Amino acid sequence: MFTGIIETTAKIIAQGDGRLTLERPVSFDDVKPGSSIAVSGVCLTVVGMDERSLTFDVMPETIRKTTIGDLAIGDFVNLERALPAHGRFEGHVVQGHIEGTGEVIGISSIPRPLPPQEEGEKERRWKKLPTPRNILSFARDMRKQPPKAEDLLWPYLRDDQLGCRFRRQYPLGGRILDFFCPRYRIAIELDGGIHHTHFQKNDDSMRDQYLREEYGVITLRLENDEVESDIHVTMEKIHAFVRRHSSSPSLVERGLGGEENPERGSGGEENQRGGDVRLTIRIPSELRRMIVPKGSLCLDGVSLTVADVGVDSCTVALIPMTLKGTTLGTKRMGDSVNIETDILIRMLVAQSNP
Repeated sequence: MFTGIIETTAKIIAQGDGRLTLERPVSFDDVKPGSSIAVSGVCLTVVGMDERSLTFDVMPETIRKTTIGDLAIGDFVNLERALPAHGRFEGHVVQGHIEGTGEVIGISSIPRPLPPQEEGEKERRWKKLPTPRNILSFARDMRKQPPKAEDLLWPYLRDDQLGCRFRRQYPLGGRILDFFCPRYRIAIELDGGIHHTHFQKNDDSMRDQYLREEYGVITLRLENDEVESDIHVTMEKIHAFVRRHSSSPSLVERGLGGEENPERGSGGEENQRGGDVRLTIRIPSELRRMIVPKGSLCLDGVSLTVADVGVDSCTVALIPMTLKGTTLGTKRMGDSVNIETDILIRMLVAQSNP
């Protein structure tokens, strides 16, 4: 059993053919063949060792269900030795049995004051003329009675679930954008049948060009039908679009985490001042029932508390110590993480659904 309290990190020095070899931390002086170690949350058994390395066998099922198979020589992993019977219990019960992987879809600081343009304070700098009152009124009315596809998509975009703030029915340049992210100047437009006509296609094209040239706004157009038929495929497209048109440095590069080790990067002033970070992870559908607000969750072996739960995601807070002492501080948008849910919640869900 483990607790999710990471002791150290180690570099991969060999990988392949069902074996994984890591640099042996100096502090792991009590390890012997047969010892259990959580490697980025995956419980593995030491099958070989010397003064400088630890070697593990990795089963095909482990490669299939975890991020272990994606690791390369030079990558770092989180390490925790099994908890001894007399050990001090400080995290939560972690078995080292990974249930699936999630994708990093949001990285933001806490508290993250919205940039002025997200609040609309500098919107006038974008515009040559103020927004007409009738446009503002029309936008408000559209928010109250949105079309079915927009109403379906909004819960997946709101509350910074993609790592950035989206607005709906946003007036800009005399137009009203279905969904708009001021931070990255990304617009999402949902098109119905009328947009298939030759005249409307030309009008949409000119509108997109105008927004791009005048305001630097890039538009993603989606069909109402595809949103209503498969929201998860739609979100895949939106995730990819946001990643492509937004900068996604790792937390280390943003000065929010890292160690003194130059190979991993170093922490910045914000980290030294104690700035926390929110990490949003897209969760596989089969695991969503086991993740609850304020509950425990293990990501890459790190014991964390769930800060918020979205429709298909959850958000955790990373304190500076976690950013500095684990590999979570190096995560980028689109990276995968190993997930183990809280065993207590799993048992309750299992009992309620025999």
